[in-house]
Amino acid sequence: MSVKHYDTKHFTAKVNGEEITFVCYTTDTRCGFCHTAHLMGWKYNTTDTKASYYNRTWERFEYESVLKRAIEKLPTNIRQQVYDQIIDHKAAEEEKRAEEQFEAFKSLHDGLSEENKARLANSGIEMHSESDVRGVMGLMALMTIMQK
Repeated sequence: MSVKHYDTKHFTAKVNGEEITFVCYTTDTRCGFCHTAHLMGWKYNTTDTKASYYNRTWERFEYESVLKRAIEKLPTNIRQQVYDQIIDHKAAEEEKRAEEQFEAFKSLHDGLSEENKARLANSGIEMHSESDVRGVMGLMALMTIMQK
């Protein structure tokens, strides 16, 4: 039986002129899902690094935990450079993206009439994922158009 890999992402750092690339992907497990980081095309051979989860992760960006564990397997003299280029850089990107999304959400909400704000507040809608947030943003955009 083959295991389905999905949501594959590549993370690359350059150390002393050599590229270090981690290929990360998700697989389903009996009780949840697993993130795997595989080191590609570099002279240090490490085993795949895995992190298993039951329902969700609490990371600043997808694959953060498994990447940190994979970086720990690299030689100590390059770990910090790889960490800075991958973990710190990606976390800063995600923080910026989240702030932009928050501002867009706030702007849409501020554009609603008081009546529509009350409807939204009393709707019972809960947001548990980024997909939920995008859905509510779409709803607010439609409400804004219809109130004009």
